[in-house]
Amino acid sequence: MAGPAATKADAERLVAVRTPDVAIVDINLREGERANDLIDRLHERRIPVLVVTGYTNVSLPPGKAEAILEKPVSVETLLAVLHPILARRADR
Repeated sequence: MAGPAATKADAERLVAVRTPDVAIVDINLREGERANDLIDRLHERRIPVLVVTGYTNVSLPPGKAEAILEKPVSVETLLAVLHPILARRADR
């Protein structure tokens, strides 16, 4: 585990030190920051992104996120989505 990170800058510092198997990202970060640019950079680095948000309608370009889950997310749902992502990463 490399996080949590409250800002894009914090997240980018963490990813620079250690590439995660998957990034779980909220669309809204601290002080009104939006995570869209961060999601783009993670996607460019081929780091799978799982978006967890309190919004019912999140607009991201196709393929930028493995899944978009609406809060509150149960542990069972989170694990069910993470399992195939991590399995694909392990097969590389």
